Amino acid sequence: MKLYPTLIWIFTIGAFVFLFFSLRTESNQLIYSLVALGLWGVAFLLNKFKPGEKEKET
Repeated sequence: MKLYPTLIWIFTIGAFVFLFFSLRTESNQLIYSLVALGLWGVAFLLNKFKPGEKEKET
């Protein structure tokens, strides 16, 4: 599917943006960091569990 790579990139870029915000602001630094971690986690899970792809056993 073409949707999943796009979503993975959107969540990854969003994670970097929120990480940048967390490094630049003094207030709400923890919240921005947790949002960045959550977005990265969603991107990681989307990348790991793509539908239609089976894991190869080595």
